[in-house]
Amino acid sequence: MKCQLARQFTSKQQGFTLLEVLVALAIMAALSAALTLLVSQVLDAREQLSEVRAKGPERLVDFLTRTDRQLSQLVVRQAHERGQPINPSPLTLLNNNQELYWVAAGQWVLPLQDYSSRLRLWRLNWDKEDKILSLASSGLLDAADEQEWTEVDQLEEVTALDWAFYRDETWQNTLAGSFPKGLRLSLTWQGEDYQRWVLLPELMFIFPPSRQVEGEGNQANEQGEASNRRGLRRLRSRPAREGNND
Repeated sequence: MKCQLARQFTSKQQGFTLLEVLVALAIMAALSAALTLLVSQVLDAREQLSEVRAKGPERLVDFLTRTDRQLSQLVVRQAHERGQPINPSPLTLLNNNQELYWVAAGQWVLPLQDYSSRLRLWRLNWDKEDKILSLASSGLLDAADEQEWTEVDQLEEVTALDWAFYRDETWQNTLAGSFPKGLRLSLTWQGEDYQRWVLLPELMFIFPPSRQVEGEGNQANEQGEASNRRGLRRLRSRPAREGNND
């Protein structure tokens, strides 16, 4: 009886046969080949989708949405370059209305030299010759020399650009006057005309430490305090309807 039990125990401890090992290896190889083919197809599909987005209307929507997000966080904070103000008003148009400057309060606090700040200077610049509309930012608001810009995004094939600002129930082509409630960006991209409307936030005044803003009276200070109490209201923009009249 003991010898029979020993033989049964020994037979149970035997491993796989060579045939079973070969079958298992063949199955694993087939599964690996199928998985590799599936991953390759997924990557090819993603690459094709990226190419379509880079050339299709989605590319324009991505760029304008990124710009819209920063405009919706606009605050009143004057920036300087070589001791001179870059943006004397919350929104500033320069270079024959081809450059728009503003300061935005981002969501994240970013380290900057010996202090931290969530304020950044933004510039939307259209190069008429190269037909490129670029969005850039700078973290140093009061630069002793020239501003060091970091390119955030750019849109090619922009052949025309125009601004309009909504105040007093009408669209106007100038920033002179009271702060507008909305902004309309009209551009021609890849031969097609597009518009983007941006609802601008209520102004929030931010004064740099140990600096008094010249030309701002008690009324501006009161408005700044009230705006600080209310906080910055972030508003979503809505795309303009093509062919909309003022």
